[in-house]
Amino acid sequence: MTDPQTNFDKDEPLSPEAEAVMAKARRRAGLSMLVMMVGFMAVVLVVVYRLATMGGGVAEQYALEAIALPAGAQVISTQVQDGLVTVTYDGEAGQAIRIYDGANGELLREIAVIAE
Repeated sequence: MTDPQTNFDKDEPLSPEAEAVMAKARRRAGLSMLVMMVGFMAVVLVVVYRLATMGGGVAEQYALEAIALPAGAQVISTQVQDGLVTVTYDGEAGQAIRIYDGANGELLREIAVIAE
């Protein structure tokens, strides 16, 4: 039978080739940890930057509380986008689209919907 080595407490010096391999492995492990830490810090910085530069919120963009439509108008649809409020409605004169400024409620444009 073979004689297994049972004395693990005794440290034998490594050969110069083994020392070179161990040093190379330590450098590569250190470099990969450094790259990982830089990547992690970059992600954290992006998250902090995005949180710090977020806009004031929807409440500041759309401060209007009411809009004026003709009497008897029935709202068909509404859309809120880019600080504008678009309302499509059906009134006595036919269907129309009104575009309001979301910050102050000012009527910017009215577009009549005409059948062809």
